[in-house]
Amino acid sequence: MNDNHTPSEDRVAGAAPPANPTARVLKSIWKQFSSVITSFLGERFSLLDFAQPENTIEGIKKDVEFRGFALWILMFSIVIASIGLNVNSTAVVIGAMLISPLMGPIMGVGLSLGINDFSLLKKSIKNLGVAVGIGLIVSALYFAISPISTPSNELFARTNPTLLDVVVAFFGGLAGILAGSRKEKSNVIPGVAIATALMPPLCTAGFGLAHGQWSYFFGALYLFLINSVLIAAATTIVVRYLRFPMVSIMDPVREKKTKRMFSIALIVVIVPSIWIFYRTVTNTLAQTKVHNFVEETVVYPGTEVVKEEITFAGGLPKVNIVLFGELIPEDLVAQWESIFTDTFEGSLNIIQGDNGNESLMELSKLVNLYSEGRAEAKGYSDKIAALEAELSLLEGQLIPANLAKEVQINYPEVMALSLGTLQSGITDSTSGSRLPVAFIQWSPELSDSARAEKAEQLANWLALRLEADSVLVK
Repeated sequence: MNDNHTPSEDRVAGAAPPANPTARVLKSIWKQFSSVITSFLGERFSLLDFAQPENTIEGIKKDVEFRGFALWILMFSIVIASIGLNVNSTAVVIGAMLISPLMGPIMGVGLSLGINDFSLLKKSIKNLGVAVGIGLIVSALYFAISPISTPSNELFARTNPTLLDVVVAFFGGLAGILAGSRKEKSNVIPGVAIATALMPPLCTAGFGLAHGQWSYFFGALYLFLINSVLIAAATTIVVRYLRFPMVSIMDPVREKKTKRMFSIALIVVIVPSIWIFYRTVTNTLAQTKVHNFVEETVVYPGTEVVKEEITFAGGLPKVNIVLFGELIPEDLVAQWESIFTDTFEGSLNIIQGDNGNESLMELSKLVNLYSEGRAEAKGYSDKIAALEAELSLLEGQLIPANLAKEVQINYPEVMALSLGTLQSGITDSTSGSRLPVAFIQWSPELSDSARAEKAEQLANWLALRLEADSVLVK
């Protein structure tokens, strides 16, 4: 073993490698930058400094109760919303949403869960039930006596809630409680009332109840349930985040049980909307593929698609197409139908002439009548154009009524005047060249030279007067 090494070698061997000064500087700069960014973002996005818990709780508690003034406003807004839905007026529906007081008890449910105020929870649920009951009764009475019983697009739009409605309700609830927690009030609450649309689905459920259309009733009621639950859930989350003062402190076991029940309720409400959203998206994509197939494949010169009806039975597409124009050969139609079946495993039915079901045949007949009428109208239009051209030509040949007097004044040597038209190169009534001809009887006192000079002058004057290139004077 060699022990002949120096102390300096020991120090070098045992010492840590020197730190990289550049790395130290970069690390320090990054820490400072991170600190500045964190401070800036924290200051910009902070909610705690602007919250007014006491004022917010007091304001929501005031809006929970439905009696007197609030009850009458609720009924008026229900009637207004029902009229807007009935006549398909978006503006009227929005007006009803702005004056509706339905947000009060829903936010009361969320607040009570957030601050553990179970007396407020009971009061909010009770008043929400009263509001829903009155909404259904008043809207059902209106739709029962309304002479317009056909469902409008505004009504139909509230019967098929999807995951997008869940998202709108949740973020609308977040915006509503955040706006309500500030001392400075803004126009957020009316915007939330419009976005989440609490009143229209409730009135649509009334329409379904009045006419026994249960798909409208349950679909709209489910949309109202989604909006109510998600607004309440958003309110609870924000209240907990802003650390509103608790009314009562629950033991950990009971609090855990409450949270579990709350989560289960949310899942039960949201899951059907996810399924509906998935089904809507898949149907839309499938319809797009089928439509593109029809647009690219069903093409024939002189033929147009006037109606395209796409339905799904058991997930398989069934397409009815009405054509007008040239009759497509049966072998080509059979080829299209075979390609469609191989591609989509569905059925393609092409209606032309007299084949097809009764309703589509009626449409086909109407289309054929329209086509025949359009062809006949085009024939009349061509005849009118030809007559107008002939009339225009004849108008150009008309002799002005006072031409004889003008000639007599300008040329007193003219004893008699006859005008006509010489036509050559005729193939039809509007073709060939036309030359105006004037037959003149001169005064016998004129010499031959004077007569020739006057004839030339008269020819030039008549060409100018009749707007002709030249006039032949005889």
